Amino acid sequence: MKNSDFIIGKVPITKEEVRSIALSKLDIENAKKFMDIGAGTGSISIEAALKNPSLEVTAVERHNHAIDLIEANKNKFSIENIKIIEQYAPFEIDEKFDAIFIGGTGKKLEEIMDWVYEILNKDGKVCANFIIMDTFYKALEIFKNKGFKDIDVSMISISKLEKLGSGEYFKPQNPIFLISAKK
Repeated sequence: MKNSDFIIGKVPITKEEVRSIALSKLDIENAKKFMDIGAGTGSISIEAALKNPSLEVTAVERHNHAIDLIEANKNKFSIENIKIIEQYAPFEIDEKFDAIFIGGTGKKLEEIMDWVYEILNKDGKVCANFIIMDTFYKALEIFKNKGFKDIDVSMISISKLEKLGSGEYFKPQNPIFLISAKK
């Protein structure tokens, strides 16, 4: 899906190229339950739900204005298989998930990683993205120390062709650090 398909507002969106790679690493085609933590605009949740109508999607977001955008995007695409939880993760939940995407941690990285490990089914997959290197390094250590398997790390650097004067150039976007693993 293109970024322009979404209602965005002033909430960060997981860019389409990163979304594509992250959803591929999560193997959601074979999942029954998926959670998107720090859902923002809901782009990950929306794309996962649209492409997998039998998937139960849970979008977790703590900011009211982001919740409104997730609702707006959910309505725009007439999606029924997304449940939105307005909470600051981690929180009490008596469900287990086959795949979890971490798009934001709100300075609770370690607590969220502990929680994710608990609510992820055995052999479940997790994928997290980071733009801040310090947070990425801390997360990588947590992944290793927590006992996740098959840890895979990528740095995604995307540039888009744009006009510049009478010519064109590739305008770089911020690099994204992506960590994926299995429980």
